[in-house]
Amino acid sequence: MSTVAAEIDGLEGPLSPELVLVSPPELAALARRLLPQSPFVVPVASRAEPSPPLGLGFLAFVAVCLVATVGPFLLAILARAYH
Repeated sequence: MSTVAAEIDGLEGPLSPELVLVSPPELAALARRLLPQSPFVVPVASRAEPSPPLGLGFLAFVAVCLVATVGPFLLAILARAYH
């Protein structure tokens, strides 16, 4: 009995897709035949709600981020120019 035949007899449990990719062609073909015809996860139709418009809080957040980023950079440029 060849090793492929021995491996085919042991396909009763779950088989990793990665192992099928590196298996001999005979074992890979058998594993593909054992797969169910339907997909494992049935897609569920979902409906996306529109997002609310950006408010004042978001604009304040952007302003603080810009000041925190550009402020130190400008201070470094000014410090270098005067020293």
